[in-house]
Amino acid sequence: MVHEKSQVSENIPAITVCGCGSGGMAMAADLSLMGCSVNLYEVAELKENLDPIRDNGGIWLTGRTFSRKTGLAELSRVTSDPREALEGSELIFVNVPAMAVEKFVETLAPYLTEGQTVVITTGYWASLRLKESLADSDVFDKCTFVEQEIMPYLSEKVGPTEAHISNFKEHFRMSALPATKNSAAHELVRRVYPQVELSKNVLENNFQPGNPGVHAQITIPNATFFFDRAKVFRFYTEVSACASKLSEAFDEERMQVAAAFDCETPTWVDYCRMAYGYEGSDLYEIHVTSPHAQRWTSDEEARRLLVEDLCYFFIPMEELGELVGIDVPVTTAMIEILSVFTGFDYRAHGVTLKDLGLEGLNRDQMIDYVTYGHL
Repeated sequence: MVHEKSQVSENIPAITVCGCGSGGMAMAADLSLMGCSVNLYEVAELKENLDPIRDNGGIWLTGRTFSRKTGLAELSRVTSDPREALEGSELIFVNVPAMAVEKFVETLAPYLTEGQTVVITTGYWASLRLKESLADSDVFDKCTFVEQEIMPYLSEKVGPTEAHISNFKEHFRMSALPATKNSAAHELVRRVYPQVELSKNVLENNFQPGNPGVHAQITIPNATFFFDRAKVFRFYTEVSACASKLSEAFDEERMQVAAAFDCETPTWVDYCRMAYGYEGSDLYEIHVTSPHAQRWTSDEEARRLLVEDLCYFFIPMEELGELVGIDVPVTTAMIEILSVFTGFDYRAHGVTLKDLGLEGLNRDQMIDYVTYGHL
């Protein structure tokens, strides 16, 4: 059934959604069906992804949507021109993998205007990384930069013009850099996603378990199947008791390092209860009973998830642990083992404290920096 766009409330911000992958298409379509005015932006190198959407008159959306609607979602603009994409938008969502964030935002930066809010939905220390890569720009003075712990949707790009949402997060967190901008940014994002809650700062936000909690842990016990025998598989149905034990051991290290920086964070199991309503006492029980475990994953996608988790979380967490005198042997072992299995040097590509602008700072200075934006 095709749903007409409802009348936009004055309280709903005009939005630009960046990225034409599964997350970007799902978000753009669902926000449109909520009644938002939505521009969809893709970088020029991938602009051919936009042509089918234009020809189709929008994105066809199915599944368990947050808007509670499905069907054809019309968009205000579909463009690879950053100036056109940003014009008139109050809120900009960047829905791309961690390794593509800098490229997207650096392309947008010259066209960002006073008062706009940029939300990186994939986390992975994005705001700190951008503050370094955009150090010669004034965009952090003009705009508010926010990161979520994770994308709002579990989604798939079914075809060039169709996205399917298998589930949405009923709870997720966000923080601005600096945290002094949290209140205003939270109020803005809550106009479209009222379930979002605040982390006290981006340190606490990044220690949340949503993104890095499962992929390496599931992969290691299944390495032969994933890397040697299969190219397409139902990644999450392959959870084992060994994967659960790895997940719990990693959780202990993650939460210990987080606590050393005065950050509160739930276990991965508690996060799943809050975000999805899933039940189970460990990772194995949750994935055996959760419907999203049936999604197919390719070898290429599984390797990308490992790059994100290890390069953009495991390695910086390892460095932060070292700074405060906390050993993380399970985390270190997973980095080393998966480097051997995949042939990819995660450490050579890993995010360091220098990349985050935190090199040479002690614990208290880091907390001051993410709270106030300066020492």
